[in-house]
Amino acid sequence: MSRRGLVAALGALALAVGLLVPIAPIGPQAATPAAAADARQFDAGDIISDALFFDGGSMSADEVQAFLSGKVRSCLSGYTCLKDYRQTTSTKAAVDYRCNAYNGASNESAATIIARVGAACGISQKVLLVLLEKEQSLVSDNWPTSDQYQKATGYACPDTAACDTQYLGFFNQVYNAALQFKRYAASPTSWNHVAGRVNAIRYSPSAACGSSNVYIQNQATAGLYNYTPYQPNPAALNNLYGTGDGCSAYGNRNFWRIYTDWFGSTTAGSSLVRTLSNPNVYILSGTVKYPVTTQAILDAYAPLGPVGFVSQSYLDSFTTQQVAGRVMRSPGGTIYFTDASIKLPFNSCGLVADYGGQCSTNGFVQLTDDQLSGFATGPAMGPVLGTTAGSRYYITQGTKREILDSASQAAAGLPSGYNVLTENAVATLGLGQPIVRDGVFASQRGSSSFVYLGNGQRYAVDAGAVSAAQVATRSTGSLSGASLAKIAAASSPFAGIVSVTGSPDVSVLADGGRYTWKTGGATLSTVPVPQAFLDTYAPKGQIAAGSNVKTAGSATVYLVMADKLLPVGAWESLVALSANGTPVISIVPDAVVNAMPKGPVALTTNTLVRSDSDATVYLINGVTSKIAMSNFAYATEAGISTFSFTTQDRIDAYARSSTLLGFGLTCGTTNYVSAGGSVHPITDEQKALYPFTFVALDGYTCKLLTVGSPATSFIRTANGMIYQLVGGQKRPITTMARFAELSQGQSFLNVHDLFAAAIPTGPTA
Repeated sequence: MSRRGLVAALGALALAVGLLVPIAPIGPQAATPAAAADARQFDAGDIISDALFFDGGSMSADEVQAFLSGKVRSCLSGYTCLKDYRQTTSTKAAVDYRCNAYNGASNESAATIIARVGAACGISQKVLLVLLEKEQSLVSDNWPTSDQYQKATGYACPDTAACDTQYLGFFNQVYNAALQFKRYAASPTSWNHVAGRVNAIRYSPSAACGSSNVYIQNQATAGLYNYTPYQPNPAALNNLYGTGDGCSAYGNRNFWRIYTDWFGSTTAGSSLVRTLSNPNVYILSGTVKYPVTTQAILDAYAPLGPVGFVSQSYLDSFTTQQVAGRVMRSPGGTIYFTDASIKLPFNSCGLVADYGGQCSTNGFVQLTDDQLSGFATGPAMGPVLGTTAGSRYYITQGTKREILDSASQAAAGLPSGYNVLTENAVATLGLGQPIVRDGVFASQRGSSSFVYLGNGQRYAVDAGAVSAAQVATRSTGSLSGASLAKIAAASSPFAGIVSVTGSPDVSVLADGGRYTWKTGGATLSTVPVPQAFLDTYAPKGQIAAGSNVKTAGSATVYLVMADKLLPVGAWESLVALSANGTPVISIVPDAVVNAMPKGPVALTTNTLVRSDSDATVYLINGVTSKIAMSNFAYATEAGISTFSFTTQDRIDAYARSSTLLGFGLTCGTTNYVSAGGSVHPITDEQKALYPFTFVALDGYTCKLLTVGSPATSFIRTANGMIYQLVGGQKRPITTMARFAELSQGQSFLNVHDLFAAAIPTGPTA
């Protein structure tokens, strides 16, 4: 029985005795790790990609030699293995569109012949090695016969007849097999199996075994079928390393299996390729290549498959075209835009140009129908495009203009509706003037900032007006910061104080409605708004002389006068100033209070005061009392720092607390300690750790304090000493290791020296 017959019939045995043992990849093949073949991955229409099959630079002679030596460590006595085989080769003239000239040489090694033939004909050396193994087991055989070398690649050796003797011999077989595959490629429609169409492919030389229709995806696969015109039947695939049944053929199955076992995937890198030494990726299509210069574009062409590794010589055989963009063209002339694995057709060249492409060859990436079939087909492209990031753009003349909302889109005369793709889809287009309408609020995308758009300008919304004017719920859309920057910035913010052009009335937006400000309006700076905008706020009455106002963030109530605001320092005073004894207080934006002059009616809550006649400093506690203190540290450590001189009679109007201000404070039912400019809550169980007298504060005062992180049982003084508080004492901690052991992850509180001095010192912790 011939050696070739043994390969077909005893595949399983060959594996068992070690004839097909894979070795670690050498050189370029390391880019695609080999793995045991899985029959479920065999695709009769895509046995191997063109990129891998026609890569004549996939291995050098040294790499082929190392590969062969790794397959057979030593030969049986009396035999010459392929790793040691040598032959004098003949000169072959160049064959147009097929093989370059081959200059014969004496005593060439098999590795050199394989490498040189592959390079001359543009056939992968890996493919030639697999072909030699598939046909005669020459790569792995440690006792090859002369007959195996004579019929090395099975060229001109049909299954139903004897070999043509003029093509016998190792060099003849390797060269003519490579040349034959290039003949198939040079005139692809002249042979029985043609890529890009459905072909009836038999399972066996016996017609009785039948056939099936197979769509052949590429020329490499078509060439394999023209060389060996049978596909494996289910029985052959079910026993991938052995025999099937009487209707099984093994040639193309074994080619795919051996290549996969030795070199990895047979299809990786069909369309997206790079070399090992250069990270630049290219899209291959037909005879040209398109450079891919960004990750976003590479992601856009992900349906073409993973990036494969090819030789520089193979890559150089493709003509370089322009840098790849998102505009693609089918062989039938349809031009598409691609993003997120979708292809969306254009209906005009004008729209193609709007998206940065062209209908000429340098304005699109030309793909084959097979390549395009990997992209899902989406709806037609239009001039408006939304993104998954929340943007919406009008695309025109290579720029993108962000659209605020549907009403702005309609007002600009743009068609309704739009596709939604990723933000990367239009990332390379220049940004133009946004499309917005007048008299609306908008947010800056990705932030908590708002703007009012009107009068061709953008007004930053003052923080105090966001709540008062219900800006968040009234915002009609969002724009990016870059788009907002395209709109001229107004010189003053939107503070909730507005007027309608031509009207003397000043309106204050507050409490979800609007107040008409009837006094002191000349002092207030207004933003002109349309009447329609103002009408969206319900009237809430007037603010005139005698009204009481305050801001949302302050406890201070002001009496509105004709030309100023008078702060009211005590509830009793407010009651006394109210006409019916029941004060009505309107909440107004900060800007109203900030803009109006203030009179010196009352003392301010949560501030420190003294008179010229008495050195005692007091904290004004709410609207009714004052608390004396002996050192400014007790106030500043709580974040109270505003100090002023006033008259003694104004100070005397406040009841004096019987307790001096210290580091312990009480707000409602919660106790706090003061440190570092804020107050820190403590639990009832912790109160014993801090031997302070806790002073109760008014609710207004409490609201003005900054609450910091909860206190722990550890404090740190200005000199860096850390103490543990235990049973009303502070115990020094001498090392950070000891602190870590005791604290178990708790933090310490940075305190004033007076704070620490008020706690007795105990033994070392």
